[in-house]
Amino acid sequence: MSMRSYGRLGRAGWVLGLSLGYAGACGGGGDKPISFTPVSSTSASDLYTLALGDVQMVIDGARGARITELSLRGNNVLVTRDENGTYGSTYWPSPQSSWCPAGTACWPPPPAVDSGAYTGSIEAGDSIQLTSAETALEGVSGSAFVVSKRFTAVPESGAVDVTYTLTNSSTTVALSLAPWQVSRVATGGLTFFGQGTGDVTYARDSDPAFAVTPGANDLWYASAAVKHDSKAFADGTGWLAHVADKRVLVVISYPDIQPADPAPGEAELEVFTNGDYVEIEAQGALSMLAPGAALTWTVRWKLRQVPGGTAVEAGSLALASLAARTLTE
Repeated sequence: MSMRSYGRLGRAGWVLGLSLGYAGACGGGGDKPISFTPVSSTSASDLYTLALGDVQMVIDGARGARITELSLRGNNVLVTRDENGTYGSTYWPSPQSSWCPAGTACWPPPPAVDSGAYTGSIEAGDSIQLTSAETALEGVSGSAFVVSKRFTAVPESGAVDVTYTLTNSSTTVALSLAPWQVSRVATGGLTFFGQGTGDVTYARDSDPAFAVTPGANDLWYASAAVKHDSKAFADGTGWLAHVADKRVLVVISYPDIQPADPAPGEAELEVFTNGDYVEIEAQGALSMLAPGAALTWTVRWKLRQVPGGTAVEAGSLALASLAARTLTE
């Protein structure tokens, strides 16, 4: 894939890239390398599982085709339903202001897309295809749309591709929308992403303890205790990464966009926390969809083990280099 298609590398230099070699795919200290084979797709009632050796992704078709597990050797990087009522990784249409007639404080997302039942099946080539019921944007009179999600194993890259397709099923109304992936991870981790153009901005009344800081030519959020909802907005370079418990690194890449491309009031990268969990969010470009047209957006997920000698801290050049190398695999 071109770097434009699945994220430009951060400018965090390759000083340690060669010396790390494939250590990023190991736990350090001679641990067994990660395996991405065999590949299998299975279903049990509404739960679908895509396995690539040591990596497993579980999707709940009964609840928004939400990704409820992305794990490396059993270590799930996502918040689970048992841990919090707001959990897993989901997809929303952007901007949020389109969800309700008032255009402000719109919540919740369209239930059919975020939490409703999807229908689906396992396709040839170990892909899982799930499709929502038709729904509407309350903020757009006469609107109608459907969301589908395809989950495909890419073992040669140690990755899972998630392709989201939003189809404008209205016969009369055009929709101006962008794609939006929202993933919930536990507090206490470290989030970072490539530094794009412009400054990081914050939602009104964000906690002063909530800060995204520069380092090693990337931007970093080291999880901090906050007293209330806090959110940051930034332009990125087509990827984001997060180090979760057990030193598991998740790298998420998607088509890079420019500062003028997101939906109104949104950004390519958004980080939210309320003190209970952290949301790491990516968005694609705003598109005008004529009746019958579709917007397709693919996000690539990779899991790697951070070697034992790599510092997990904001500005870590070794960690930035590991993420940069993982993007090229």
